[in-house]
Amino acid sequence: MSHKADSFKDTQYRFAAHIRDPEHEPAPDQVEDRRMAIYRDLFFNNINGTLQNAFPVIRSLFSEDKWQIMVRDFMVKHQCKTPLFVEIAREFMAYLDNERLSDDDPPFLKELAHYEWVELALSIHEAEFERTPLADEDCLSLQYRQSPLAWLLVYQFPVHQISVDNQPQSPNDTPICLLVLRDEDDQIKFIELNPVSARLMDLLSQGEIGESAVAAIVNEMHHPQPEVVAAGAKKMIDDWLNRGILLKRD
Repeated sequence: MSHKADSFKDTQYRFAAHIRDPEHEPAPDQVEDRRMAIYRDLFFNNINGTLQNAFPVIRSLFSEDKWQIMVRDFMVKHQCKTPLFVEIAREFMAYLDNERLSDDDPPFLKELAHYEWVELALSIHEAEFERTPLADEDCLSLQYRQSPLAWLLVYQFPVHQISVDNQPQSPNDTPICLLVLRDEDDQIKFIELNPVSARLMDLLSQGEIGESAVAAIVNEMHHPQPEVVAAGAKKMIDDWLNRGILLKRD
């Protein structure tokens, strides 16, 4: 009984290894190639389709041959930690970070993959959109929390602008700050922030009241006109509240 169990387990391992890497791993002897071909194609096409849907911009940057080689390399080298197909995109990012070895890849590949994954992650996020409007309150006197459907991201490359015709080869001189959100119509949108706006969002999301956040920014910038910074902060906070990006703390 034990010998049969070991034999079956060995067959399973060989079966899975062959599906992942048919060029180097032989199929189990007792399975005819016609049947193995069905599983080989089904497995590859499912993974390939999932990655193409999750990373459409990255897919557009690679030729058909190079893309399929990368998909196969992912299947061969990376050991996924989850059987869920919705997590395959996250596993692909882990592959890019840990196993991907190619001098031909664009320098922005990892950041672009993360940006495209964020769009997917927000689109399936279980949180519901909400808005907490002001009720005759001074927005600078309140504490806020960042909506779970609004993510502040910082990149070295302008990932939101990358396309076949726009592929920067060196990082931007200043960080690219993006606020990516899912709006009340379940549409994924992005807002490009300047460093000051991004700093304001960061401070507010940490629980600083508006006045304290403004004071910190004025101090960091050595700004000669605090009232100008406060007026700009009020305008941004009002906009973020209206969009459901910021939520009042209870």
